[in-house]
Amino acid sequence: MNGKPKIVREALRACRRYFLFAAVFSLAINLLYLASPLYMLQIYDRVVTSGSETTLVMLTLVLLAAFLALAGLDLVRAAILTRASARLDRLLSARILAASVETPSQGASPSQPIRDFDTFRQVITGSGIHALFDLPWSPIYIGIIFLLHPWLGFFALGSSLLLIAMAVLNEYIVRAPLKQANDLATANYNFTEMSLRNAEVIRAMGMIDGLVRRWGRDRGLAIGQQGRASDRAAVMSGLIRFLRLTMQSLILGLGAYLVIERQITGGSMFAASLLLGRGLQPVEQIVGLWRSLILARAALGRVERLLDGGAQGER
Repeated sequence: MNGKPKIVREALRACRRYFLFAAVFSLAINLLYLASPLYMLQIYDRVVTSGSETTLVMLTLVLLAAFLALAGLDLVRAAILTRASARLDRLLSARILAASVETPSQGASPSQPIRDFDTFRQVITGSGIHALFDLPWSPIYIGIIFLLHPWLGFFALGSSLLLIAMAVLNEYIVRAPLKQANDLATANYNFTEMSLRNAEVIRAMGMIDGLVRRWGRDRGLAIGQQGRASDRAAVMSGLIRFLRLTMQSLILGLGAYLVIERQITGGSMFAASLLLGRGLQPVEQIVGLWRSLILARAALGRVERLLDGGAQGER
């Protein structure tokens, strides 16, 4: 090893300030999401029982102000991540192009490293990274449910652990076919570009029929693996959505039992359902976007290998 710092890692570290700001805004956004369950809690436990229209108007105005602030912070977070993506592009795109020219990969398209980098960069500005930023704050919602009643808290905690286990299972069953599909598709694209560059030679030698047969066979294998991965991901995504909706409804049933036993109020019952739904939502979103996250991770790995190899060769 030459002791030279990893190029991609150094670029990501240079953008750390953007990600830290995004994390801070994510905390504020998730705290503001508490406005809806708190509003419902106050409506059921205070406004309905007291019949105070003034309290209802004031609570509604506060709720609207919280939602307006939430929307503004969400826009700011998206803008910060967009600037992080642009900063990464300024730091790495030229170096990736230079490395592609200096150390071309055998059989690979010359533009493949740039496409890989764009695949990763686009994830930074997509909805998937928002779910990743929101996920660490899910325990806030679980903790607040515990404050409403321990039984509701333990139910929410068990639901969260079950969905996390399903997400890990999704990674296990989708990763292999998705990687194979991506490798086969990349090889097929490279073969297509090579064939088009040598189109005159292929026509002169009468190899068009054989080329089309091989291209179709390779493309069919890639599409087959993509379909296999997509089918598995769709099953897991549907199962996780079913579990989230079921748990969000079952906690209402548990809350109704506690209301009957006069251990909580009706407002607490509905607030617990809203809190649980928000706490589980990032897990469901991440599973739904798992394919793009895996592809982005693999693309970043290829970019790292290209740049680190180039750096080592310059030593």
